[in-house]
Amino acid sequence: MLLCDDEIRDLIDRGVLVGASAESVQPITYDLRTKDFIQSVGKKVRAIELMPGDSTFVECVEGVNLPNDLAARVLLKNSRIREGLTLDAPLYFPGHNSRLYFRVTNISGNPIRLTDSRCIAQVAFEKVDAPVKETYSGTFQDEFEFSGLGDYKDVYEDEISAIESKVDEIKGIEKRMYANVLAIMAILAGVFTLVNVNVQTVGRSPVQMVTLNLVTVASFAALVALIALITSSNNRKWIKPLVVSIICFVAAVAISVLHAGA
Repeated sequence: MLLCDDEIRDLIDRGVLVGASAESVQPITYDLRTKDFIQSVGKKVRAIELMPGDSTFVECVEGVNLPNDLAARVLLKNSRIREGLTLDAPLYFPGHNSRLYFRVTNISGNPIRLTDSRCIAQVAFEKVDAPVKETYSGTFQDEFEFSGLGDYKDVYEDEISAIESKVDEIKGIEKRMYANVLAIMAILAGVFTLVNVNVQTVGRSPVQMVTLNLVTVASFAALVALIALITSSNNRKWIKPLVVSIICFVAAVAISVLHAGA
């Protein structure tokens, strides 16, 4: 059962809703006032602009010191929902003694500016059917200064690592595909060039034909080596085509020199 405005005012008088102002009492909720926006542990600001997808923790002016028969729930204001914010907050158990914190996320497509002067959330109090036997005594009891995300491992850490590994693997496959396509294009260009060179050198001396073929092969081998150097993650793939290129150039030069001296 939700408490009404008079009962919420009574909570303020009894010190259950701490640091509160009666002016913020609504029919069945209390409008929470923003103290700070928390960017990281120890770093707080009074205003912040959330870009699409960004989140921030909000530290409230108010806190709770709940008895063993009362729970509290933080809810987003209707106007803020329509603005494009979502809110994440715990259910505050009976016995919880803490400042109120919650997290807001911008799920809209536009930046949203938040300041400490405009209300973001409200708290509602619910009566428990019977007093609980064991009150809250968890990690965030007596949290009057933001303590961070708690001393536990992120449950999504392994999943995120696996996804990042797959992304890197896909990028590697994509890179190899581009390298293979470029290499095939270079080889085909080399073959057509060789055919064209041989057709155009028909009737010339065998030495000239061999020299031109060697120069052509050397040029395209150098191109393949360059493609492998730029696109391959294996740093040694470019060595073989470069060696072929050097051998062909040296052979072409040697043949030309020997033929000229003959």
